[in-house]
Amino acid sequence: MSRAKEITPAHYNCPIDLTLDVIGGKWKPLILWELRPGEKQFNSLHAAIPGISHKVLAQQLRALVRQGILDRRVRDGRVRTVSYSLSEFGRSLNPIMNSLAAW
Repeated sequence: MSRAKEITPAHYNCPIDLTLDVIGGKWKPLILWELRPGEKQFNSLHAAIPGISHKVLAQQLRALVRQGILDRRVRDGRVRTVSYSLSEFGRSLNPIMNSLAAW
């Protein structure tokens, strides 16, 4: 099993390259956009992003949690639910996402 590439500013010559490595790709921007209004459960996210598989969504969410962009909350009750929200650091991306949407 391969380990995820460590992302640190020292590995980049340009801050934009770093930012795109963290939030770039096909699915991460869509996940971040869907979480802007607030917390969502896994299945709600899956339904809101057409074409993404359960496996890929889970992988992308794990990566974003690992990078400190998302918070993950597990609630155990009769039914275990897992929900995701933007962390404080993740919310700092909102102006960028708003600019991209306006463009």
